Amino acid sequence: MYLNYFGLTRLPFSIAPDPDLLYLSPAHHEALAHLNYALTSHGGLICLTGEVGMGKTTLCRAFIEQAPDYVDIAYIFNPMLSAPELLQAICNELEIPCEADSHGRELSNKQLVDLLYASLIERHSNGRKVICIIDEAQSMPAPLLEQIRLLTNLETSRDKLLTLILVGQPELQETLSQHNIRQLDQRITARFHLPAMTKQQLGPYLQHRLNQAGCKHSLFDASAISAIWQGSQGIPRLINSIADRALLGAYATGQKTVDKAIAKQAISEVVAPKKSKSTSGQNSAFIPKVLLSMAFVAVTLLAIFAIKDSSLMSVFKDENHYQKLATAYKLNPDEEFTTCLNIEQKSNLQCLVLDWPLTDLKRLQRTVATYDGAKWQMQQPQELLMKPKQALILWQPIEGFTKAIKPGESHSLISWVRLHLKDEGSRAGEDEWQIISPTGSYSSGFDQYYDPILANKVASFQQRVGLKSDRIIGLKTLLAIQDYTDQDGLEIDSDPSTTNIEKAL
Repeated sequence: MYLNYFGLTRLPFSIAPDPDLLYLSPAHHEALAHLNYALTSHGGLICLTGEVGMGKTTLCRAFIEQAPDYVDIAYIFNPMLSAPELLQAICNELEIPCEADSHGRELSNKQLVDLLYASLIERHSNGRKVICIIDEAQSMPAPLLEQIRLLTNLETSRDKLLTLILVGQPELQETLSQHNIRQLDQRITARFHLPAMTKQQLGPYLQHRLNQAGCKHSLFDASAISAIWQGSQGIPRLINSIADRALLGAYATGQKTVDKAIAKQAISEVVAPKKSKSTSGQNSAFIPKVLLSMAFVAVTLLAIFAIKDSSLMSVFKDENHYQKLATAYKLNPDEEFTTCLNIEQKSNLQCLVLDWPLTDLKRLQRTVATYDGAKWQMQQPQELLMKPKQALILWQPIEGFTKAIKPGESHSLISWVRLHLKDEGSRAGEDEWQIISPTGSYSSGFDQYYDPILANKVASFQQRVGLKSDRIIGLKTLLAIQDYTDQDGLEIDSDPSTTNIEKAL
């Protein structure tokens, strides 16, 4: 949208892990040096950690692209696997055949290790180096960590046959420091933690990415750079999101450079506000809530902003907008809809007023009623250029959902998620879910337990639809499941213009 306006040849602040846009700050340069240590014959196990959004995956991809021709690399980007699946994934990455045996049975751990060991011996004799990078390693369950330790035993009398690089968030350090993991921790030969970017490094970072996108002059003034650093706390992923929004804001207002005001507006649209507490100790300023009908109890949900129907009417004065909203969601055309409560009573849908950053709103796949301070309009999320003052959608509430669910928890909603994501990332011939119990073994009796295999499916789905792949089942993930799997009978008009609904300019 703003590329031609600023003379750019590509998006300079994409959050995709593109090695071409990698800026080697002193810390990132040192981290890359630690990865290069794996190219020596001494590296058995290397550990790289850093907070979310620090550029660890981008560093890994840069390392892979720069690796010499004599190096074979297996890159495991999602380690929420069982031990056999990890071995299969490594074999697949190294193009080692590991299909079922002659009787159609899956290979055992020992058979997979034997295949891997034989291939490593052959590659070593041919002068090749084999490296396995495991990203998001903080998510590995205990049985998998033990398998990692056993893989470090693959060696000759002089050299390690396989170098393992564990890449993860700071929680990985905590896991490795546990007493029962000490054998694995003692085998780490190099480790490095990526710190946040300093304020002095931010200006060169922004200019480097602009240069790579074809712009050789600065688009951010000093006050904007200071504001972006303060808003992002030096985390590259947040910096990129804020900078991208800031350029869009400058484009929308006809300015050629980003100033402090535009930067602060971008920060407000990207960075979630910190929760504040009132004197009574209750969260007040940013606690999201859901609009409920008389029979429902108010519950706190992530990222929903609660208002009563009467307060909504103070700005949603044209009652015809409720009818237009109902039409966009293909509710009964013979019914008259005049309020949110009225919609809830006459359908299985509820109103949600979302106080989300613009980037999250644009991922929705359903019509949004937006309020700009003067009037309400019906829009498709992809049409939004700026964050509206309020955004209203309809959704079909899912029974039992009151708060976000994390891996390892049990909840009645898990069965619903498991059903809807049954085909997400499935392998050919995989007819049924296998569930990993809390002990790490396969089980069929934990259908409400949020196990690692389901977490892997959730992460894959989140990544596919553009959400943060944090494996947490919250409102954004549930709405996306409804939007993309379409298994709840929720009919959504993909083009509100077909119902003569007013669209934004």
